[in-house]
Amino acid sequence: MDRRQLFGLFTSGVTGAALTLVRPVDAAPRGPIRRHRRRVRRIVRRRIRRRVAIRMLGGRRVWVVPVGLLAGWELLHENQVVVVKETKFVVVDGAKTEFAVVQHADGSTEQVEVAREDTAENRENLEGSVLPSDDKKTPGVSREVEEEE
Repeated sequence: MDRRQLFGLFTSGVTGAALTLVRPVDAAPRGPIRRHRRRVRRIVRRRIRRRVAIRMLGGRRVWVVPVGLLAGWELLHENQVVVVKETKFVVVDGAKTEFAVVQHADGSTEQVEVAREDTAENRENLEGSVLPSDDKKTPGVSREVEEEE
């Protein structure tokens, strides 16, 4: 055994002993783990919602609704939202009069006389309630929305 082998044996022994006695230093503390939020785009269908004006015609209260009124629309009347279930014509005092059957939030239905007329007040589209994704029959407005997950 020469001097080089003896020195190599000695240094490897000392290095091995030093490594078993010394614990590795933990990594420096990092800030909070940030999760990247993904922005997801999806299409949301909402009901068509319009305002209603009230007018007196022939001593009766008449709701002034948009000309394009259909079943499934929401009407905003005195800060209450009602859903139109159907429209029908009924003979009143010898004249055909149009009525809309509307459903209130509590589930009760009401039959109201309507007059179709586009006004500045009822032309404005309001944000209606969200329709279920499987409902394809109810008229609605589709809009693309970005959300964070």
